[in-house]
Amino acid sequence: MTTELVDLPPRFGMDRPAFDRLGSRPPGELRPASTVVLLRDAAAGPGIEVFLLERAGEMAFAGGVSVFPGGGLDAADRAALGSGLVDEATAAATARSWATTPEEAAALLACAVRETFEETGVLLADARPSAGVRERLTAREIGLHDVLPRLDADRLRPWARWVTPEGMPRRYDTAFFLATVPDGQEPDGATTEAVGAGWCAPARALREWEDGERALMPPTWAVLSELAEAGDAASLLADATGRRPEPVTPQFRPGDDRVGLAVPAHAFGTAR
Repeated sequence: MTTELVDLPPRFGMDRPAFDRLGSRPPGELRPASTVVLLRDAAAGPGIEVFLLERAGEMAFAGGVSVFPGGGLDAADRAALGSGLVDEATAAATARSWATTPEEAAALLACAVRETFEETGVLLADARPSAGVRERLTAREIGLHDVLPRLDADRLRPWARWVTPEGMPRRYDTAFFLATVPDGQEPDGATTEAVGAGWCAPARALREWEDGERALMPPTWAVLSELAEAGDAASLLADATGRRPEPVTPQFRPGDDRVGLAVPAHAFGTAR
């Protein structure tokens, strides 16, 4: 069966010499990762806002780019099922959404909660975190199981899954979750990895990208494009319930001077 491909904006491409140089480097190892799109209803009028971090320019990966909170899985995340942080039933249900094993699914959930807490201060739980816990978790003095006895997976809804193309020096298989901020909490973006953070309507972020005022990576751009017409956060979360994201792996489109990117059409609306 032929998969329809949609060309991404030319800005996401690269010069042909830069593309040719990729072939001389060893391919990057594919690393699982989790990203959380924090949502809220727009402060004025219909629609939603999302929380974006502007990564520091000196970062080795995606420096100067606006991103959602997230990062790669670590060893502690992979112990989430065995430690009881994620129960077996939750892990099995999450595994069906992401077409993976219960162990990997539990790790994706743990990574999503941990990275969101470390990068924004938002703990996706009913309880408010104690003073100093965020810093100790970031420094790996404690683990997420020391912060939460049990992870509330219902706060995280599956939305999209993007896989970095082969040949890139850094490659991620990233699960994108949707979540709202628990009552009484507010994200701050106080992380050494970011130089700015704040709430922004998806349509506004896209306009700023078009005007050259904001840098985005293809997955972030695509997710923002899909969310730009959302009516409210509650409806969006309801739509995401039971969603089973299909992997989206951009494909290179070599030309004489430039190499473009194209993605499967389901990148802009994953079937359940």
